[in-house]
Amino acid sequence: MSAAATSVDVLSATPALPSLDGDVQTSHSVHIPTISLHIPIENVPTDLLAGLREIASNTPRQNIHIAQHRDQGFVPVSGKIETSSRTTRGGATWWWNVAFQHDSTLPSGGLKVNCSNDGTFLRSTSSGAPDLESSFVVLISYTRLSEAFRGLGHVLGVTRDLIVPAQHLLQRRGAGSIPTGLFDATSQQWALDPELAVQKLSLQESATFETVGTMIDCSRNGVLRVVSIKFMLRSLALMGYNMLQLYTEDTYKIEGEPFFGYLRGGYTHEELKEVDDYAFALGIEVIPCIQTLGHLGQMLQWPKYLALRDTTEVLLAEWPETYVMLEKMLHAATAPFRSKRVHLGMDETHGLAHGRYHQIFGQHNYKEPTRVFVEHLQKVNALALGLGLKPMIWSDMLFCLSARNNSLLGYYDSAQPTSVDGIPPNVDLVYWDYYHTSKKSYSDRIDSHKLLARKSPWMAAGIWTWTRHWTALPFSFATCKANLNASKAPNSGVKHVMVTCWGDEGNEQDPLSALPAWHYYAEHCYEKTEEVDLPRMRARFDGIVGASFNDYVMASRLDDMNPEEQSIDDRIHFAPNTSKWLLWEEPALGFISPSVEASGIDLETHYTELDAYLSARLSTQASTAPDETSAPARSIADHPLNARLRLPQLLASALSLKAALRLRLHKAYVARDWKELYALAGPEPVSRMSRLRAAVQRLHKYHCTMWHSTYKPFGWETLDLRYGGLVARLETMHSRLVAFLSHIQAGGEPGKALSQSQPTGPNAGVLLNAQGGQDASYDAPVDSLPELQVPLHVVYASALQLLDYHRVSRPTYC
Repeated sequence: MSAAATSVDVLSATPALPSLDGDVQTSHSVHIPTISLHIPIENVPTDLLAGLREIASNTPRQNIHIAQHRDQGFVPVSGKIETSSRTTRGGATWWWNVAFQHDSTLPSGGLKVNCSNDGTFLRSTSSGAPDLESSFVVLISYTRLSEAFRGLGHVLGVTRDLIVPAQHLLQRRGAGSIPTGLFDATSQQWALDPELAVQKLSLQESATFETVGTMIDCSRNGVLRVVSIKFMLRSLALMGYNMLQLYTEDTYKIEGEPFFGYLRGGYTHEELKEVDDYAFALGIEVIPCIQTLGHLGQMLQWPKYLALRDTTEVLLAEWPETYVMLEKMLHAATAPFRSKRVHLGMDETHGLAHGRYHQIFGQHNYKEPTRVFVEHLQKVNALALGLGLKPMIWSDMLFCLSARNNSLLGYYDSAQPTSVDGIPPNVDLVYWDYYHTSKKSYSDRIDSHKLLARKSPWMAAGIWTWTRHWTALPFSFATCKANLNASKAPNSGVKHVMVTCWGDEGNEQDPLSALPAWHYYAEHCYEKTEEVDLPRMRARFDGIVGASFNDYVMASRLDDMNPEEQSIDDRIHFAPNTSKWLLWEEPALGFISPSVEASGIDLETHYTELDAYLSARLSTQASTAPDETSAPARSIADHPLNARLRLPQLLASALSLKAALRLRLHKAYVARDWKELYALAGPEPVSRMSRLRAAVQRLHKYHCTMWHSTYKPFGWETLDLRYGGLVARLETMHSRLVAFLSHIQAGGEPGKALSQSQPTGPNAGVLLNAQGGQDASYDAPVDSLPELQVPLHVVYASALQLLDYHRVSRPTYC
């Protein structure tokens, strides 16, 4: 099938981080009029109030006010109420009242939004003048709390989608009937259109699925702070989610088991209960997501648990002590939560029954690994039932073990399993697939699961947050779209869907870079057709998150130079992580980079332009984005959460200097172009090496700040060591280049020592110095750079690879 573009189109000095707990102040650079929301208490059902208070007190623009007294009632569009808002604006503020009602006549998962006025939020008096004392009421009707909060998210989106060129409004209504407060307070070129409001507010929809959820990895190096989870929960609630899973392999505390999650920053019972209480107020069920067979290498590394090992990652099935430990794990992981559902994991149990299990049991009573897996599942299921739990598991090993193929092909392309009997009927299967872009691929495997378990699976799509610094948004859109369109098919029978955010390879990414994909996924779950309303989605994202959807997507160009071209076919696809491998690539040897030159990609120019774009979006000076020439100029003040773009901006800045650096050094060295070599690597701050080292230091400092504001401190040591290694290699590389250039400036030739500077004779090259043990006295002259002399060869046919740190940080792979 030919390549086709995904329908989610992408577009060609600020605070280090925005607060996650609502302590923000914003101002509009062009003094555009804005809309704030007033919520009278008497118009809020009791079970909504706690969640609404949290959202109102933490909204990015501080534009939601909840009445403090029950007699406050509706307010006029002109306001005239006291608020504690910290927002400062130059333009006028208009007020909408928002009321909520539970409506059992709506379909399950239903939502309806309508308005008190016909045609406009700003009525006219009998004389034709605008009625500034009238009230405008938006009514949100819902069946579940998740739809109530989604309705509020919709209203917030509309408040950000009403600015039009002032001339349009003047031509339609005439200057005399338009309050000056509808125009921007500086240029008068833009206006807020009151007629557009009613048109865009009107909405009736329903969720396609019973469960719309997400799973966030809190095991791969990064354990989210509770304040970060709360920020995500508020955003997810406004998007329409009603389920969250925190993936915790060993990152939860078990009483009496200090080596379980040792030094990993695991959650306490109290922290998890706090998360559950907070989510409950927002209509979100929190389901514990753990591991009960594989992916337990962090636990099994300690001598305390050696007896429970089958392999370094997999528990020893059939061993009595294993189930004693599993019962402790199940109790500790589920006790803080209201939900009786639990995800038992059990994916990727590679090597099951081939380690110590084979030594202990297999020699005398061999069993197929599939049988070992199912019998273990039965035992763990019994433990779960004893605690009153309803389990689910990842389904991959039921296919892979039967196919005797642990690769993705074993899961997605193998025949229907023929030897899987005994799966407990109460256990739900979760079909995870993050790699396909065609609807048919998912539909075929849904059918396979229905044959295997006699019921439809849970569906798990993927937001590509793993092995990178910024989410691969366009690729995530393409795979999620195909996944959900297959799930929405009437004959699929799918009722529960979720989207996963993994953190493989160190959890280096900013987890909030997943926000656009979370939003796109939620929009699809409420959309009956095969594509969402893209302009409305962007406006809602702006209103809910306080950031530009397009700018976040633009940052994904860190890894994919042409993200608008996503191949739609039945093959397995991977999202490249170009920026990650280029950052960590060994700088002096640069052995991956020849693939870039062979591919004809100009990464220097690409990252320079991306740096410029993101810098403009982070600026306090208003400017017009290339894709938004028909909209007002904007700055960071208009989109406060655009501050998270600082990580991709600093990364692009560093990579614009690192890309092709080794190639340029090599060419200058072998051509004996000492002037060029000096420009690249001289000691002055303006040399490219000096600027690169400074850029890496800035990136490291910011990344550290971002990490500790988002995650617990445990795990950062892994990334510190990576940055430290890169900094050290750049320092060594630069110091050798500077020493070599000094040799040349002193009249030396490559490979020929200056007689007065280096020893000769039998001790040449041996570190001897009669001046004593002063470190500085050991500086040795450098008369050649053999590491730059070696020509490089193309390792990979394309520069768009998915490579891990250990592959690229040195040519010796380990």
